[in-house]
Amino acid sequence: MKARCIPLFLLAALAFAPRCGLGADDVVATVLGKGIQRDQLTGMESEADQPGRLYDLVWRAVTGHYIEHHGLAATAGEVAELAAYDREFERRDRMQRARKLEELDQRLAAGDLDENQRQWLEEFRSVLTRMAGRDAESGPLPVADPERQAELYAPWIEMWKMNRALYERYRGVVALTRFGPYPRGARAALLEDYERWGLLRFSDTGLRERLFALLAARPSMVVAPADVDFTPFWKRLIPPSYFPD
Repeated sequence: MKARCIPLFLLAALAFAPRCGLGADDVVATVLGKGIQRDQLTGMESEADQPGRLYDLVWRAVTGHYIEHHGLAATAGEVAELAAYDREFERRDRMQRARKLEELDQRLAAGDLDENQRQWLEEFRSVLTRMAGRDAESGPLPVADPERQAELYAPWIEMWKMNRALYERYRGVVALTRFGPYPRGARAALLEDYERWGLLRFSDTGLRERLFALLAARPSMVVAPADVDFTPFWKRLIPPSYFPD
């Protein structure tokens, strides 16, 4: 990857970053002036899990720094937008579950089902009945206070904003996860830049190689470049139904 100019804000962050006083044997990496100790990677099921744990610790620090210095923090308007989507999703979900429960009652009353169909529908009805009971107990959908909404929704908003910004800058492989597209290649490229700028340093070169090998591994599900879309779910239409026929 070709060298890039170091942004001024990163030079400033490097100049004023605190120096870690921990022993060299104890520190496996230093990110934004803060050392990550080897014992922070212990407790894993095996040594093979350590690169993933190290990545999580490094990425947590890099994320906060990148969001702050690139103006990607969630705004009050964005939080309110996601909260409104979430509330409407829940409202429709309750309505759809009620309609599905009524439909299941009708199908089970028809008496033209084989034993396997009946058993599956009865189990499905049992689940929806329990959910309807919880809805009745909780009453109308509560409205969270703004502070609580920001706590709940800001991390999601900032994750999507940062993922999109990174992909637009670096491109690279995008994995498909249950949380949406994951710019795996772009995240690795950002860490390489932080390392190049001196904001990320690895004392354990073996762990560094294993961390980047983990990021370079091909995901089980890859999004084709033509299909990459970082439009967040709350800016899309809510599907008309979540339940099978």
